[in-house]
Amino acid sequence: MSEMVKRLDPNHTYTFLDMGWSGRRERVYIRVDSNTTEARQFVDLCTGQRGSSFLNTQLTGVWNKGKEGECVFGGNYDSGVNRMFPSDGYCDEGRVMFMSHTDKSGEFIISTNDKSPILGTIIGHVWFRELEGLKEAAQLSDITQVTVVDCGVWVFASSY
Repeated sequence: MSEMVKRLDPNHTYTFLDMGWSGRRERVYIRVDSNTTEARQFVDLCTGQRGSSFLNTQLTGVWNKGKEGECVFGGNYDSGVNRMFPSDGYCDEGRVMFMSHTDKSGEFIISTNDKSPILGTIIGHVWFRELEGLKEAAQLSDITQVTVVDCGVWVFASSY
């Protein structure tokens, strides 16, 4: 695994988060298209390369639930507290942001509709066809029911 992760293109890494709740499982593919410290840390937390991972963490909150600018938060296994610091900017539906809390922990934020405030470093985007399940999860009465039941990188071979 470590050899494979070393060979990933940091500007175009595909990761996945499998979200589970109430007997349901939805895979969210994320294209990490930034080579920042935050993006590399997000990939590390998807693969568990530093020992910690998003595996078995829960979604921790929803910003603007059911309204313009809705975002879901997850992965903050250290404190369970959302640290939301809205900026003056906005992002489109499906953008993935990341806030690093320590070298081995952080929180991902996924915008589920347009005009979401930028709440962390934008590191990539969700494939739009994969957002429907996450949008449904955001409407649950208790978002902490949603757990990351698997995560990692998605490697596919291209034909030359």
